[in-house]
Amino acid sequence: MSKKIAILSASWHTNIVNSAENSAIEELVKLGYARENIDVIKVPGAVEIPLAGKLALENGYDCAIGIALVVDGQIYRHEFVGHTVVQGILDASLATNKPFISAVLTPQRYNENSDLYEEMYIKHFVVKGQEAAKAADQAIQVVEQLSAGSQANKVAA
Repeated sequence: MSKKIAILSASWHTNIVNSAENSAIEELVKLGYARENIDVIKVPGAVEIPLAGKLALENGYDCAIGIALVVDGQIYRHEFVGHTVVQGILDASLATNKPFISAVLTPQRYNENSDLYEEMYIKHFVVKGQEAAKAADQAIQVVEQLSAGSQANKVAA
């Protein structure tokens, strides 16, 4: 498939984020997207995902997927960071009329010093990457259908 997809990955918690990134790519390829049309763009953190994704969508990408893990690092910030990022993703999608899928997760419990938590979240993010890829595919199809219907209505009018 010739659609271009940008995957915006936060640079924090790379083992976990990379598991979602890799599984999203694998799933998109299974769904028929050309690997050479899927680009991974690393951003410093979750907050940078909306702007980078909006720029990607404005500059030739048909869909974006944002991936990050926002944790409660013993200071209260994860809830408003998560909310801000997801709102920014929604705003960018609406501004560009292109799908922007969120795989930005904010777990209630995460211990950065526990291998058990890291292993558990790596496995969880594999699933989330697959789900994000499927959502991207479905969203692309919906946007195409609705855009085609809109064009047909303009021609008929």
